[in-house]
Order: sequence, then structure tokens, then C-alpha cells
Amino acid sequence: MNTWKQTKLKIKDLRLWDENARFSDRYFNQPEKELSKYFLSKKNFKVFKLAEEIVKDFDLPQLEKLVVYRSGDANIVLEGNRRLTAYKLLANPDLIENNELKKKFSELGNQIKITANFELECVVTDNLEQGYRYIERKHLNNNNEVGWGDNERAHHKKRRGKAGEKEILKVEITKIIHGLDFPNILQEKVLGPGYVTTFWRLMEQSPAYKVFKFSFDKQKQLQIGDKDFGNKLKVIIWDVLENGKYNGKLFSRLNVKEIEDYLKSISEDDYSRVSNEIEEKEKQKVLNLFGEERRPQGTTKQARRTPVVKQGNVLFGRVLSLGPSQTNNLYRAIDKIYSQNQNDDSILPVIGMSLRLLLEVAGREYFANCGDDEKKKYASEDKVCEKFLKEARVAMDKQKENYTRLTLDWILSKETIIGLLHKYAHGNILFSRSDILQSSVVVADILETYFGKNEN
Repeated sequence: MNTWKQTKLKIKDLRLWDENARFSDRYFNQPEKELSKYFLSKKNFKVFKLAEEIVKDFDLPQLEKLVVYRSGDANIVLEGNRRLTAYKLLANPDLIENNELKKKFSELGNQIKITANFELECVVTDNLEQGYRYIERKHLNNNNEVGWGDNERAHHKKRRGKAGEKEILKVEITKIIHGLDFPNILQEKVLGPGYVTTFWRLMEQSPAYKVFKFSFDKQKQLQIGDKDFGNKLKVIIWDVLENGKYNGKLFSRLNVKEIEDYLKSISEDDYSRVSNEIEEKEKQKVLNLFGEERRPQGTTKQARRTPVVKQGNVLFGRVLSLGPSQTNNLYRAIDKIYSQNQNDDSILPVIGMSLRLLLEVAGREYFANCGDDEKKKYASEDKVCEKFLKEARVAMDKQKENYTRLTLDWILSKETIIGLLHKYAHGNILFSRSDILQSSVVVADILETYFGKNEN
């Protein structure tokens, strides 16, 4: 049965949703002025920037409709609260306490003569459960959309005639990559998630301009003075894909001078090295029944260094020896649950969510007992895990290299451990036993850093 209808509703007749996931519990039943104030207080919500975009594109049809729950006489916006806030502040800047910001919104609103009677396109339901479906599709599944990466954005600007030298460089080098005598799968991989940021870090900064003699003619066409650029590009691509290092440092950690030294160091010996290494990897490649790549037994995959499970099927990689604490109590409980259900895969989601809880408890306990009065406040904040992991980064920076390689590098990678554990908690990730075990090893290293028994 269709419980939805499409209609237009006036700004003044739409209410912000105080149970929006963006608000903590203390905002329940708060007036709209307080909810608007919260949106404005968070820089990452970018409400003023959104308002500027609304004004700039005011002549365009509304791209996304607001999702509204009709409860009695109230029209509660379930999806689109940030946008509604921007519209409300444009129509009524007096909701803003900061005089300077109030003036800015007033000037913006005057450009389009917007009032509280302006109508917004909405889809309306009186079934809250149906409304949640929209929220989950948007915020848990990202509307099933795939966002543009740097390369896609560069191509769009180039085709629109709005590209600067940076975008043109990316477009032209991408063309060169696709024209190389080089495995297609590697061409695509280096321009994809996990590698593309490191690749462009090497290729779009001043060292590459200097070493490869990049320049632009009057027609904004890229000129490359290095006649052996194609061969050197193959070396760079392969080294990036193999998580290569220069002078013992990961490419993502190199400064400008070190990047220049690496690019200058590429020689004919490297051409042969890369060719031989690719050939060797091709020999090791085996396809399964579905035509997918797998590795024969006895070979190792060296593409990305992530924490490895240290003892086969053991949660946390080993038995931890932690001092008396709530964290230790929770660790032992989780370890016991896993040990008693070790061969039951149905327990894995519970363990994944428990790892997230374990970091939460550890962070709160650490901050509550630390000697820094400023940091003590973190113990009661919502994002204690993120702050705790930042502390872990500082602590692990001081540890020896072989220790941080299994922890720090993964924490700082694009798919951070906190993001992964959030996904476990929300149940929107497919994962394997090895995923859980690898996550647990990183958690274990962090716990030992802060709660390990002092043997002295």
C-alpha cells in the first residue's frame, strides 16, 4: 500500500527533527532555535556554504525532495534537516544569535527575496517506519551512489573547459597511463581507492615538474621534457602498488625533497626490476572456478601491509596481560565469548561490535584517569573513540618501527580502524573471520599500550 504523497510545503510549516541522528540525546524536545544553533556551531555541517549554494542555484529545480513525517498537525522533516536549516535561516536570520553571521544570512536571503512562505518540494508519509527507509537508504547506503574521485572531477572540469593546470595534468597523465604497455588491471588499480592519493602525491607536486620537465604551452597542453617518462611512470605505478618505500619511509610520509630524490633515482635497473617482478607475480597468479584471482598455497601477497593475525585463529592475536580495570574486565569477557564459540561464524558480528565497545570503554577509562584536566572532559564526549585513537597515534609514534607497522599505519590508512568498527556496529559491512581477527590485533596493541601490566 502506497503511504507516500508528493506535495509542496511552506518553510514555516516544516519542523526540524529533534531525534535526527546528527543530534545527541540532550537536544530532544529542544526548540528550533537551539537545533539551528547546533547546526551552525559545527563547521563540518557547512550550513552557510550550503546557503550560498542554494542562493546561487535558486533558479534550478529542487534536486532532492525533503522527506516529511506527518504526525498530527506537525510536518517533521526526517531527511533534509541541514537543508531545511539553511532555508529557515535565509528566510528568518533572526534565529541566529551571532550578529555578523546574521548579517551574512540576511544579505544572502535578500538576493532571492525568500520568506517563510516559500514552498519546498516534499514527499510525505504518516508511517514513520516508511520514513526510516528513506533515511537508511540515504545515510547508510549513500543512496547507492558512487562519488567522483579526483580523476573524475578532473575529467569533468576539463570537458567543461574549467580545468586548471592541476586538473589538466591529471587528465593527461591518466591518458598516458592507459596507453602504456602495462597490465590493464594495474593501470586501473593505481587510479583507484587505496593508491590514487599516494600516486598523485608523487606526480602533481613541484618535484615531478622539475624532474620530468612538465610545462604547459599557450593552449594549456601538457608538455613533458623527459623522453623516458613512460618507463619511469611504470616504475612509479608498480612501486606505489607494492607500497614501496624510499630510504625506509613509506611514500605517503615523504617530504618534497625526498619525493624529488626518489623520482631522480629511477633508472634503467628499475625498468628491469619492475618487469621481472610483474612477470613473477603473473606466474603466481591462479584463477578460481569463477575466474577470480587467487594465490596458490605457499605464496604470499605483498600488495598492502595490514596487520596480520599473529596466532592463527586466536582473538587479539595472543593472551593480553592488562592491569586491573574495566577495560580488562570487558576484554576478558569478549575473549571468553569468542573462545566458547570459536567455530561458530554467527558470533562474528557480536565480536565485531564488541571490539568497538571495547575501544569506547578503554577511551573513557583512559581519559577519566589521565592527569590532564583538559583531556578528562573527553571521557564524557560522544566521539571518545576518535580522540582515543589520536592519543594512540602519538604514543605509537614513539614506539619502535616493527611495532607501529602493524598498528599505526593501519589506523592512519584511508579505511581507518574506527571506520571499520563503526561499520561492524551498524551491521552494514560484509566481513570474514580474518577481518575480525585483524581488527582485534590492532585493538590489542592499543590496549597493551595503555593498560598493560607494568612488570617493573
